[in-house]
Amino acid sequence: MRVTQVLSKQHIGWHFQNHWHVQGKRKVLKTAAETVLKAKGIKIVDPNQFLKEKVVYERFDIIGPRGPRPQNISPPNWHDRSLFTYEDHNALLEGLNQAKVLTNTVQIQEGLPENYLIKDISRELNRKVKKVIFSAHVFDAEQQKLAKIKDPERPAFNFPRVYGITQNRVFKLLINKLLSLIETSVEPNLVRQRYLAENLYFQYPFERNGDLIQFQLVGDIVLLSEKPLSPITSVNVNEFELPNLFPIKPTVTLNETNSYILETIYPVTMQSSKHHPHTLFINFDKEYVKNLFEEEVTEDQIFGRALLKAFTATASYAKSQFGEDVKKLPSPVTLQTVQTNGRQFHFGVFQLNTLDLDNSEIRNIWYQTPAMSLFDKCAYVLGKPVLEGYNRTVMNHLLAFYNNNN
Repeated sequence: MRVTQVLSKQHIGWHFQNHWHVQGKRKVLKTAAETVLKAKGIKIVDPNQFLKEKVVYERFDIIGPRGPRPQNISPPNWHDRSLFTYEDHNALLEGLNQAKVLTNTVQIQEGLPENYLIKDISRELNRKVKKVIFSAHVFDAEQQKLAKIKDPERPAFNFPRVYGITQNRVFKLLINKLLSLIETSVEPNLVRQRYLAENLYFQYPFERNGDLIQFQLVGDIVLLSEKPLSPITSVNVNEFELPNLFPIKPTVTLNETNSYILETIYPVTMQSSKHHPHTLFINFDKEYVKNLFEEEVTEDQIFGRALLKAFTATASYAKSQFGEDVKKLPSPVTLQTVQTNGRQFHFGVFQLNTLDLDNSEIRNIWYQTPAMSLFDKCAYVLGKPVLEGYNRTVMNHLLAFYNNNN
């Protein structure tokens, strides 16, 4: 081995700290400057009288008791009546059953309505879907610090932090790419009737069982259409009863506040040619949606979140479409929902029949499917991207939702 010359390097940081430490112990030396100046008749003044200004405090004698303290100023938009709100990060304690009670909704059957035809997609389209999954979960260049890994059996163990693609980016990449793939496989005339929007804010206030409630939710990706979806059923739902939550109050785990503004917000103008809601895509991020008591969000709570988002979007749309005073709708409003975390997919269909939520003679209707996994594993294994357990049923449902034009 070749012997090279050893360089005498200096640690500049260590030398600076050492020099600072040594110089900090230096003492001020007395010189003969003051004696020489006095001998020449030069007046010497203490610099402290210029550097420090002497403050003279004036004393006041207060006779009698002090006056009352000023009252606290009320925050803006303060009301004596409390408002219960539900936002994107909330989770209902009783999940889907509590959402049904709040929105006066019943579930007729398990699964989607009978008029939905779920057809199997081609082998070529399946191959393209797998490429989309890879591009969203593995191939994207984003490298951000992800959430901490937690093990319930070892809560005090600190796992190494993992860098990768964030949940929000995975959701947007996956949904946008899958919709683009669908648009290339359907009729061009159908694509011209659709419009895709992101981060639409919906807000709807109402009263339920004497409580004032307002839902304030965001549609992560909303598919709009030129014409509204037709009602999915005309069955009489009087025989269906709402779930019994006793002794729990329906507003449990909702946020309570006295500072608020009651307003119905549908973010799309009615003058737009494509203002009817068609399909609502919902992002579920377990690091953002949490319970109040730090418990893991259950699958039933995820289903309830989808129902409340569908109700808020359709109710605010109905107010804008039929007027502020409408209760029983002239025609039902239908909306499809797709909730996913990038791997698990949950499909639902909501039909809004009434905004009079205390009326037991007419109720809203909700259909849903069980949670479906798009795949089991998508990651690098020994430096090679691997996709395991791909489920084509998810893409079949997405295609059926997009093609629904009735």
